[in-house]
Amino acid sequence: MDSENRKFTLLSFFVFSCLCAYIFYLILTQIADWMKWGGSHALLGQSWTVVGGGIAALSGLILLITLSTNRKAVSFVDDVFSELRKTTWPSFRTTAASTLVVTVMVGVAALILFMMDYLWGVFFRFIL
Repeated sequence: MDSENRKFTLLSFFVFSCLCAYIFYLILTQIADWMKWGGSHALLGQSWTVVGGGIAALSGLILLITLSTNRKAVSFVDDVFSELRKTTWPSFRTTAASTLVVTVMVGVAALILFMMDYLWGVFFRFIL
């Protein structure tokens, strides 16, 4: 396993843990709002925002440690980064050309749908 892959693996675990902790924090604060657990003394004299943030941070830290010590997870993510290094990416010119084609085709489809909508509207206004 490449040490550079290991850096990306740990970084991805860290980012994933932070994202999960933030989502957990949002869920906890939403539940606290629903249950009317607000106020200045939710737990140990701290507001629920501080308590929920602490719980979420602790859960994120536990997730980071669990992922970092799980050999299967580390091996899998290392293999993913190894395979990503083997990928051949399109050049800027190819990407720009493909983007232009897609943009033009979306514009043409939008014009066709607009015309069909307009014509059907005129037709039904004439009938009704």
